[in-house]
Amino acid sequence: MLQHVQSVLNFSAFRPEPDDPSFSWKSRFGGRKTALVHVGRSSLSFTVIDGKGKVTPGRTEQGELKEVFSAICPLIEEEAPGGWCAVSLDSRYVISLETNLSRKKGSEEAIRKDPRSVLHARFERGKRYAVTHNPESNSSLLVSFEEEFLKKIESMFKEEGLKVGRLFCGTYVLLRHALSATNNKKGPEGAASALYIVCCRGCACILSQEKDSWMELRSRPEVFEEDNLQPLLDLLEPFRDRIATTTPLVLACDEPVEGLPEKLAELFPGRPLNDLTKPGLLADLVYCT
Repeated sequence: MLQHVQSVLNFSAFRPEPDDPSFSWKSRFGGRKTALVHVGRSSLSFTVIDGKGKVTPGRTEQGELKEVFSAICPLIEEEAPGGWCAVSLDSRYVISLETNLSRKKGSEEAIRKDPRSVLHARFERGKRYAVTHNPESNSSLLVSFEEEFLKKIESMFKEEGLKVGRLFCGTYVLLRHALSATNNKKGPEGAASALYIVCCRGCACILSQEKDSWMELRSRPEVFEEDNLQPLLDLLEPFRDRIATTTPLVLACDEPVEGLPEKLAELFPGRPLNDLTKPGLLADLVYCT
């Protein structure tokens, strides 16, 4: 009884359960340290998010995934007591641009539980999906993962004594953020054009938008390293002559990439650049949503 009275007095009785994804990370873990973990094909890295949302860099390990899990996970438990993690999957995902998907009410939520009802003939068994519809056209952003891969990652965390509070594609989250941050004017005078460039731990996604319509998307997991931006520039190069000279660039990276804004200015001369990047951007988005 005393425990219940205390939980009411300190307001913990009114907080959502940590494993309830319908609430924001901030409301679930306010006052507690958690970790944002990036899982690549052969790398694992983490940052610490304290109870007020402040981000502190952790550590990165390269190598066979099972081995780096064993090396990194004890450090995560030490830095984030309780072991709760938000997990960004930076490998083995597919982001595509689709048209004419079902737009029935609640379809962006329904696809998680009943993807066939949204995808119909495009549904593939053994995959998990998320979708974002363009409110101004019939196009949609679709991200998919192999169910078997997700279960493997969840199992590896569990074996190391860590708890997965959220599992997502960091590149997709950053792309949604960039679209939301720049498509805030509606009506005939507010139709927006832009080339969206999103980077997350070496992964990249480029989306061209012309007067609110999504035209072309190119996405590659783990396509570049910070000391070699050329593969990213090669991915961008075809867009140089496809977008108007007045079309702005919108850049959103999970962390600043040294030299990237300057390289974009060289590749797209005269185009204005709206750089949304800031240190700990993805962790901030996780904490607030």
